[in-house]
Amino acid sequence: MPDTSEKSEQFVNLQPAPEARSWAEKVATRLWMLQTSFADDPPAARQEYLVEEIERSLKDVSPSRRSEYLAALMERFPGPERLDAPYFKPPPVEQVPKSAQEIADELVARLGELSGESKKVLAQKLQSFGLFTVQSKGLELPPELQGKLGMTAKDILDEERLTKLFGLLLEMIVSLDHLIWSLWKNIGPRSAVRRDPTADNLRRTVGRYLSGDREVATLQISQMLDKTRQLVAGLLSAIGAAGEIYARRHLEKFAPEKIRAAVEPKPAGFIGGAELKCWRRYVELANELSGEAVEAQILDGIVGYTEELISRSEIRAR
Repeated sequence: MPDTSEKSEQFVNLQPAPEARSWAEKVATRLWMLQTSFADDPPAARQEYLVEEIERSLKDVSPSRRSEYLAALMERFPGPERLDAPYFKPPPVEQVPKSAQEIADELVARLGELSGESKKVLAQKLQSFGLFTVQSKGLELPPELQGKLGMTAKDILDEERLTKLFGLLLEMIVSLDHLIWSLWKNIGPRSAVRRDPTADNLRRTVGRYLSGDREVATLQISQMLDKTRQLVAGLLSAIGAAGEIYARRHLEKFAPEKIRAAVEPKPAGFIGGAELKCWRRYVELANELSGEAVEAQILDGIVGYTEELISRSEIRAR
């Protein structure tokens, strides 16, 4: 029989069980008979006959024990006629695939072998499958706003309370926005100060902005609120100045010097007397006074004062 390679020693080192030895004895007998019967055939052909016989005999042997049975068979050919083991290697035992948990544990254990760039790529892949998420640091206020509220960087925002506060402030601003522009429309219908027609529904515009609508920019929201702020500030300031405005306009007509200046250019009549003329002029002006006229003068003064303040504010903003 052909000489064997050193690789066959792995089978000799096994310790076959009695049933393996019995099987090997029977197979060895058949192999000797085949070797004798085909002694005149080429060595390659004889080798093929032997391999086929061994493979046929191994069919009834459990795959997990074939190495043991082959080791017992190799003991039957200990010398120069030992069978060439590479031809009789048992089919590889199918390995049990690793579980997902085992693979994950192995990945974590070997993360140190990855470069910084490889770790970033891995993190992106895990994140795309929803297996890796970046924890949010939570809501943070700008430092300047924290200072205005008496807070420090160490203070943690209560997101639930922040949401409630936002709802309350939004409702107040929306109500105030609607009220102030409705009031302005009534007292200054001919005023050049007008609200942007696209900003009629502040609540809905804010909703679109918060939902990520790219057609609603931060600047648009800022301009809408600033316009309302200017109008509120103008009207409140004008209310405080309304009395002084009305008094000034009233005195422009009813002040004695104004009346005297109005009647002196006229020629004196036979009734005569400057004092009498001033009195008649005063009576004429007084007849023009009424509740509606006074109200109109006050509102006109408030509108004018508000427009002036808004105009100055816009000029400074430029």
